[in-house]
This record gives sequence, C-alpha cells and structure tokens, in this order.
Amino acid sequence: MSNLKYRMLGIAALVAVSAWFLFPRTVHERRFDRTTDSWTTDTVTRVPLKKGLDLAGGVHLALEIDESRGAVADREGAIERALTVVRNRIDEFGVAEPVVQRIGDDRIVVELPGLDDPERAQELVQQSAFLEFQITDKTQALERVLPRLDGLVRERGLEALTPATAPAARPEATPGIQQLFTPADTGAARQDTARGDTAQVPGATGGSFSRLVQMGQIPGEYYVATADVPTMRRYLDDEMIRAALPPGKVVRWSADTAMLGNRWYRAMYVLDSRAIITGQYLIDARPTTDPIEGVTVQFRLNNEGGRRFRVETGRHIQDYMAIVLDQRVMGRPPVIQGAIGTSGQITMGGRDLQAAQDLALVLRAGSLPVPLRTVEIRRIGASLGQDSIDAGIMASSIAVGLVIVIMLAYYRFSGVLAVTALSLYVVFTLGILAGFGAVLTLPGLAGFILGIGIAVDANVLIFERIREELDAGKTVRTAIDEGFNHAMSAIVDANVTTALTALVLYQFGTGPVRGFAVTLLAGIVASMISAIFVVRTFFLLWLSRSRGAQTLSI
Repeated sequence: MSNLKYRMLGIAALVAVSAWFLFPRTVHERRFDRTTDSWTTDTVTRVPLKKGLDLAGGVHLALEIDESRGAVADREGAIERALTVVRNRIDEFGVAEPVVQRIGDDRIVVELPGLDDPERAQELVQQSAFLEFQITDKTQALERVLPRLDGLVRERGLEALTPATAPAARPEATPGIQQLFTPADTGAARQDTARGDTAQVPGATGGSFSRLVQMGQIPGEYYVATADVPTMRRYLDDEMIRAALPPGKVVRWSADTAMLGNRWYRAMYVLDSRAIITGQYLIDARPTTDPIEGVTVQFRLNNEGGRRFRVETGRHIQDYMAIVLDQRVMGRPPVIQGAIGTSGQITMGGRDLQAAQDLALVLRAGSLPVPLRTVEIRRIGASLGQDSIDAGIMASSIAVGLVIVIMLAYYRFSGVLAVTALSLYVVFTLGILAGFGAVLTLPGLAGFILGIGIAVDANVLIFERIREELDAGKTVRTAIDEGFNHAMSAIVDANVTTALTALVLYQFGTGPVRGFAVTLLAGIVASMISAIFVVRTFFLLWLSRSRGAQTLSI
C-alpha cells in the first residue's frame, strides 16, 4: 500500500509540473520610454506553447552574398561563416524555433515565426557590425592633395555630372547614432558638441572637389553640406580619385548629421587606414541606461584586446580616435587623454533602448565576413496558419477517436485504464514541450499524433502478455506483474530505436524536420511514463480496491 501511495503522489506531481509549464502567466517587463525619459513596466502574458511560422505566420527572408563592392574569393567559406553569424544573431534575438539554413551556394534563408517587424529583422541580419578604432589624421594630408583632386574631377569630366548645389535643407533621415567613448579606466574626455560656422579648407583651389569641403574643429574632420553629399560620394567612388587620396589614409563618413550655422552638414573624416584595434577582441556588449548619458552600450574586450588597446592608445595620447562601425564614424571622435584598458561605452544619442539592444546583439554575435543583400522578404499571414491548425485538429481528433474506440472495444476494462493514461500522456507531452520552450508547428502536430500511436503500442504489448499469462492459469495479480515485466524489453527496444531515429532527424534536419523530431522525442518520454508507470499504477489501485479480483476484463 505504501508503494501505491508513492506512485499516486508521483503521478500527481508530474501532472502538477506539466500544468505549471502549460499555464499562461503574466510577467512584468521593464523598458525605457524615450518619450518620458524613464523606465516603465509593461504587463505581458506569456503563452507557454508558441506557434511556429506555418501556424502563426511570421517573416521570411532570403539573403545572398552582395558582390557589388567586389568579387568574393572564397564564396564557400564566406557563406558558411556568414551562416554562423546570422544564426548567432537570431538566437540572441529571442525568436523561438527560427529557421536559418543555407540554400545553394550563396543564399541563406531565415524564417522567424511570430515576428511582425520585418524591417527590424532585415536590418539585424544584414548589418556587418565590423568595429574599428582609428586615429584621425593630424598631418593635413587631404589639404595637400586637394589641387590634384580638383584637377582629376575636371579631367575626368565628373563635374559635368554634378547638379547645381541647392540650399541645404534638413535631411529626411533622422540623425544617426551619436557616440562618446568613455571607458571606465581611462581619462578620455567628452568633446564639446557646440559647432559654429564652417571655414574654407586651407589649400583649396576652388575646384569642384575642394569647394564642397569645409574645415571641421578637430584634426581630420571636414564637413559637406547634406545636399552635396551624393556628389562627394560619387567623386570618392571614382577609381582615379581613390588612387589620388593620401597614402595610408581612408575617408569615412559620419553616421550623424549636424546643424552648422543655418545649414545641415554631414561630417567626413580622414583617418589612418591602420586600425589600432578591431572588434575581433570584443567579448561582451550590453545595453544600459545612464541618468546623464541616456541609453548606452557598454562593451568589454578580452585580455589580449585590452593589452593591445592600452599599448596603442598610450602611443596616441592627445590624438583623436574615431570609433567606426561598418565604415561609418559613430558620432564625434573623442580625444585620448590616457591609456585605455578593456572597457568602454557607446552613447546612443537620440536612439531608444531597442536600438541599443540591437547594436549590442550584433556586436556580441560578430561581424559578417561578407556583405549580404536581401533578395526576398515577405510577411507570412495567419490565414495559412489557421487552415493548418484546423486540419491538424481534425487529423488529431480522428486519430485519437479511432485509438480510443479500438482500445475500449478490444480490451474493455483494461482499455479504459489505457485511455485514461493516454489523457495523461497528452498532458505530459505538452508539458515537456512547454518546459523546453518548444514551438508548435505543423510537422510537430504530426509527431504528436504519431506519439499517440506509440503510447498505446506499449499497452498493446503489455495487455497481450497479460492475456497469455492468464491463459496459462496464473492469478490476476501474477499475470499483471508478469505481463509488465516480460513486455518491458520489447517496449524499451521499440522506443530506443524510435528515439535514435528522432535524434538523427534533429541533428541533421532543419526547421520543420527538427520540430517533428522534438515532438516525437517528447512523446516517447511521455509514452514510457504513461504506458508503464501510470497504467501499472492504475492496475495496482484497482487490485487494492477490488481486494484481489479473480478475473480481469482484458
């Protein structure tokens, strides 16, 4: 009797745990509200079993290698590394049961169930996130080559393609990320952001190139009116212009715009081409909020990166250092006032906490080895998902109904016990899936229906063995014990082989195949519990209540 008591308590505990995982609960999430500049708390209802892309809809992206800036030598290796980076970003993005797989030689397909913001997903997976720290030019190298650049523009007829300069209006795009590099262990100072009118660059000849460039306030800083930025970009894209730029220097645009006087400008920086350090040494990046700086991204370098950074910044005290992300200078370069160690921060300016979270995410996940471009993006609606749900429910109902009818008609009272245990099998399976955060997909529903057949298959083996023992003249209690004991090896063999197949499908499959494998594995575990432990407990309970019954309806 004591053994039966513990069995009943075990079943009750399993039901309670499954119910806990399956019960929708309300949680409180904190977020930063930029409209009030304060933290607010949102109440969100968490659904334990989320629907997959085929049931709930979502976003489908198809990405290819972008060779517009030059051919990619090792396409095979590049697409494999890009696949790893994209998968890491999606995993940190928090989408359950995403599909990230390679199609062909140069395409990556990303499917994000339940996501209704395709623009954010596209930006997240396409962003290169290559981080560099470069010193601004302090040798006036650009001024010395301005006459040559003006001459090249004239010789190559580029000025004929230049439209008349219009008054610079406020740009349509919002200002980009502003940045302040203020590591915890350095004296790097914030620069004064007040900017006055621009000044003519010394050495300018008044040609088509030099007349677009205005002096900035720090070494290597220049300003171009926003209306002239397309023209300047076209000049800098010319092969001969690029070849005539100062050796050992690169030109990078700022991610931000600024009002100087009564006109809008975009900053352009001339930097040392050699980066003092890159983001390869970055080991962590986290969004934070600060009462003074607002939303920031705190980042940390590893020991080797910290050592290199300390040495390099120690050589450039009082120089200006640009922080460059994907070839764009993030905000205004600060001055290095002391050797910098392993930590720092990126101030997000007018951007919100979500932008900081996305930036931190891509920095942690790493940079793409090749640029990617979106060749297809579509939002999958919920109507297809509802059709699939209806079909899945109908198939499940028919399958479960047939199983119940057959078990009751063929095994009678023993069939009733098996059907009762089958209801607990459903609870256990769904509880396991919810506990591991699985997503319900159409192939998953198929695996669930298959698991129902596996669950009653074990009972069939047990019941047939009990019949044989009863036919041999043994008592009901002995026949039940012998039936369970002798059928155990066949049940274990059948479930182990099925589990190995599911593991292979999970290891080498993708997307829907994995969903099927996960549901099948959960069903195998639940069927072992329900068919062996629960049904035997029901038999023991019946024997204790009937005080040693002489016959068994089976």
